Amino acid sequence: MNNSSDHNSSGLRIQEAFFGFSPLFIYPIASLYIVIVVVAIIGNLMVFYAILANRNLRNNPTNLLLLSLAISDLLTVTLAVPFDIESFFLVRKWKHGKTMCIISRTAYLITIPTSIFTLLAISVDRYKTLKDPLGRFRRSQFITQRRSLIVIALVWSYCIVWALLPIMGWQDKSVEPIYKGTCPLHYTIVYNILTSIMNFIFPLLLTCVFYILIYLIARKHRNVNKRGGLPSTFRPTKEDKKMYSRNMKAAKTTAMFVVVIFLCWQPYTYFSIIANLMGDIRVPYRFELFWVLLMFGYLNSALNPFLFAFRNKRFQSVYRKLLRSTTLGRFKFPRFQKRKAEKYVFNR
Repeated sequence: MNNSSDHNSSGLRIQEAFFGFSPLFIYPIASLYIVIVVVAIIGNLMVFYAILANRNLRNNPTNLLLLSLAISDLLTVTLAVPFDIESFFLVRKWKHGKTMCIISRTAYLITIPTSIFTLLAISVDRYKTLKDPLGRFRRSQFITQRRSLIVIALVWSYCIVWALLPIMGWQDKSVEPIYKGTCPLHYTIVYNILTSIMNFIFPLLLTCVFYILIYLIARKHRNVNKRGGLPSTFRPTKEDKKMYSRNMKAAKTTAMFVVVIFLCWQPYTYFSIIANLMGDIRVPYRFELFWVLLMFGYLNSALNPFLFAFRNKRFQSVYRKLLRSTTLGRFKFPRFQKRKAEKYVFNR
């Protein structure tokens, strides 16, 4: 226990030594963090609006998963990132009390894994749909609306329980939530490493495996009829082939999700594991690198709306209607008032 306490204290001393950033580092990085927050809030609110406002989008099981993804991204950039931005300018001093310190750290442990596991669920749906020689031509996907809601509930429940484990007692009790005016990560090394492996690395690698399988399915599809892969009684119509094309396009879009979230979060995750394993080695890394890699992780929350919603025709249709109604309300209303006035003069 004493060794663990000394280990964490030395780690905190190393952190404190690196929080005195120069202005040349603080202002560019803080500006990028602010841009990420603004873009992420606007983009994910637009996704949230489109799904709730349009019945067709709302009834699509995959879009319910996207709605869950948007909510987790919104919580990330509103409950976690702003405090990181503030820490640049206050030299890590915490001004919001013990409760808010715990909330901000817990929110991070809930929302980021939720995004990753939700993406894994979408990948499983794409794979199961395309794996079935007949199912890949159908409009209905493997995941139904009921299954989608169950998956969302399971993902959020697991992530919430895991994030609450430190509050329940799995933490370094020798370090208070507010330590020397700061809000440090007071979790044990074992908890940090298990979090990185179970909630970041493993689900992302598993998602990559499913997309390798999807790629193999797509490559074999061209010769499926010649090889007798389909039942002799089934001959795809033009509509069936069109639906297959849509399913493959959706799979490619989700693959973009996988690549981006992998590139955004994997460097920071491996860096976090190495930092925990190296422990009290004197100045094992420059702490500026920590903030840069974490920034790339948060960048994923701002990119997700552009990867799917803003490229999807149904979402684009909702946004065009919203823009059209806003434009009509702004520019046509004065014209209506003018015509009404002219009619009034004419009647007189």
